[in-house]
Order: sequence, then C-alpha cells, then structure tokens
Amino acid sequence: MLKGYKKGLTILFVGIILASGLLLSGTFEIEAEALAQSQWAFEETFDGDPTSPSQVLLPRSFNYAVTHRSHPQEHFTKVFGPFPADHADNCAGPNPEVVPLPQHDVISDPASNNANPDPSFFICKNHMMSSMGQVAPYSVTAFWPRQEFDFSDGGLVEFEVNINRGHSVKHWFEVMIVPRDQVRLGSGPLDSPIDERYPAERIVFEFRRAVRGIKVGTGELDPDGWLVNEQDFGDYDFNYWYAKYPDDPAVNDRRIRRTMRLQLQDNQIIWGIEKEDGTFDNYAVDVPDGLPFDRGIVMFKTHAYNPEGQGNMDQFTFHWDNIRFDGPVVGRHDAFDADDVVYLQRNGSREIGETQTVNINLPRVGANPVLVGQVHQPMKGQVLLSINGQPNIEIEPHEYAEPNCVSENWQTFYVELDPALLQAGDNTLQWTIGPRHPCATDGAWDGFSIKSLHIQMDSSGAEQPETPTENLDLFSFLPWIGD
Repeated sequence: MLKGYKKGLTILFVGIILASGLLLSGTFEIEAEALAQSQWAFEETFDGDPTSPSQVLLPRSFNYAVTHRSHPQEHFTKVFGPFPADHADNCAGPNPEVVPLPQHDVISDPASNNANPDPSFFICKNHMMSSMGQVAPYSVTAFWPRQEFDFSDGGLVEFEVNINRGHSVKHWFEVMIVPRDQVRLGSGPLDSPIDERYPAERIVFEFRRAVRGIKVGTGELDPDGWLVNEQDFGDYDFNYWYAKYPDDPAVNDRRIRRTMRLQLQDNQIIWGIEKEDGTFDNYAVDVPDGLPFDRGIVMFKTHAYNPEGQGNMDQFTFHWDNIRFDGPVVGRHDAFDADDVVYLQRNGSREIGETQTVNINLPRVGANPVLVGQVHQPMKGQVLLSINGQPNIEIEPHEYAEPNCVSENWQTFYVELDPALLQAGDNTLQWTIGPRHPCATDGAWDGFSIKSLHIQMDSSGAEQPETPTENLDLFSFLPWIGD
C-alpha cells in the first residue's frame, strides 16, 4: 500500500511466524525510517520568510473558511475582539524563553473567503499558521487542498503540526476526510454547540486533549453510523502525549512540529506521531467491514469552544507544514469567490420577497461547475437564487437541524450547476427570501445570510484565482455598517 516508498523496518514481535507471508501474531511495532517518496500527488511546503505575518504568501491551492456561531443581529457587523496569535509583528517567536511571548493580535473577519482568507491564516518562517481564540461561543477554522485524495489502493497523508500542552478538550485540531460533495465547512462533533454535524461519510482524526482519536462513519449523521469511534487508551486511561512522553521538548515548545503520518488501508487505519528520536509512535484501529469510501477532500480544522473556560488565554495557534498525500492525481479544481456576502437577516424577520445581488467573475465556464457556500438559518423553500436572470432555483443545505424544515445556525450547501446558466465574465446571483414554509415554527425568522460563496470547476491548469491581499481593512466593503 505504500506506493513508491523505500522502507526500513524494525519489527519487534511476540508470536508465531506463519508461512512465507510473514503473518505476525501477537504484539508488534513497526518503526519506519524517513520515507523516500518519488512523487506526491499533492505537496505544499508553505515556503516564505516574510518580515511580518503574511497572507499574500498563502497558497492558492487551498480553500479557507472560518465559521463562528453568531447571532443574525451581528452577522458581518460585529467586530470581534482581538486574540493573540503566535509570531510577533516581525514574525519572531514563539520562543518560550522570551517574555513576553512573541505574539501579535488577530481580529477574525466573519465575511472572509478564499480570495481574502480570515486573518487567522498567515505565514511566517516557511510554515503556515491557523489560529482561533475565544471570539464566539464556538468557532471552526478549516483549510483544505483543491484536490481530492484517492486511497482506493491504500494511501498516506503526512503533515507537521505542533503538539504542545495547552490545547485541551475545548481547543483542538482534527483532520477530516470526506467525499467532496459532502464537505461541511463548519461541522463539529455532537457535543459542540453548533448545528452542522459531521457528514454521513467521514473519516476523522482528532487530537483532542493531546489524545489521538480515529473515527469512521457511514450512512447516517453523528451520533449514528459509526463503524469506528476509538481513542488511544493505555492500560487504565487515555494515552495523553505529554503523559507518554513527558520529556519530549515538543510538549512545552510550540516551535517544534511533529510529523503526523496517516495510513489508510482497506481494513485498518494507522496514525503515527513522530517521536523525539525520529521514529514513530503508531496507533492502529481495525475497520473490519472496510472503509466506506475511497476518495475525498482532506480538511485541516481547528475547534475553539470557549477555550478560556479551561484557562487557555494565549495558546490558540497551530503551526502547519509539509502537507502532502500520495496519488493518483484526481479531482483538481479551481474556486472563484463572490464579491460580497448576502445579509438578508436582522434581529427578527425580513420581508418575504426582499432581494440582494452579488457577482462571481469567471475566467471561463469549465466542466462540472458547483456552487458552494454557507447559509444561516435556512428554511425549506425560502432560500431562492436566480443566476444571470434565469428562473429561481431553491438552495438547500446538506441537511436541516430540524428535520426537513429549518436550521438556526450555519449550514453548508453544495449545488451542481448547469453550465448553461453561467458565462465567462461577471455572473449575477440574485438571492430572494421565498415564502414561509408551513413546517416552520412561530419562533423561526424569515430571512437568511450567505457567506463563503464560490463556484468550483474542474481545473484547467491555465489560471489561478487572484493572490489574496493582506486582510486588514476588515469591513470596508460592507456598506450597511453604520446605516
């Protein structure tokens, strides 16, 4: 399954060697030397050593999204308070020997998109940061390659990230692999105060409380459909990394990143974490019925669930580097963003029939166009869209929180488009508040908001979306502020 690798193996075993297949019974550990890969299907090294935290250097091969649990009265108008992110204004740090710790303030932008990512994403010293402090009751950041990962023949994902003590049950990272048409931009586990749940088909790698968790689900939403839902247990308790390896300097120094190695086979998943000596601590779970899908998007996510509630005041930053996965190369696509958000909400209902128009500029009309975005408080039949003056189509999220009717918070939609609706150049998208559905309760308001809106198309390899600017003047494009 390790296609194109040269492996050096040290095998410690207790048991029986069966026939020439070298089937091992008992306990064993496989420690692989540094893998030599002739060709990765996707690889990003985040090169760039700027003199200040940079968004211009963020790679255009990724999508970026941030989701805050927020109130309609505050959508796109509330300026969140600042929170400290690792690396100072001159990209110094984060050296624990320096007091005060070198950091700089970040203000999250609820209207950010792929072309202008949230300021919590930035590059310093040849690696990328994603950071989210306590700015809302619940926040999710996500970034992911615009290319699918095909592991039908087995596959490997590698990346580097810090594993320092300080992140907890309320602030953690995860990697979620999901079929592209089921991507959820702001999904969280069932115990999260957010409507959007993990999709029906999902493989989740969770590093919460510095404990590895591997989850595989199919067919139904969390809490149902789990084939595997396991955490790394020791003899009596969780295998916290800082308890297993208390002398690992990475426990206290977030400048140190450890390589994570996620190996997917048909009936087993192995999560290896690089140790101080360069070998790997492997945690394996069996999937007896096999993985439920074999191709998907690899999403890198962080969760912030009021982290200050557990005393985390400044350790909000995850440092990422050398993200890559093996092939074959499939599913490369481009993304083109809307020029504005849609704000058809307030503290109460808006009028049925109200409209707002945004535009998406397309350099071409490519194959397999898809409209992707997030809608707040969708009601069945109420989110209507006309593209370039054509008749309205109904936009529905992947699911409603209240069965088949309405949701209170952000939900993702993924809508395949007829290419005939689109044109090269400006495309006008008019959004209308449709009629109130009889399934809605009296407490549900009429109106909705749309953000993270973009069109995806198969990549031509001929153009890339524009390079982002530094996202500092957060709300200059929102004309209704102050009205």
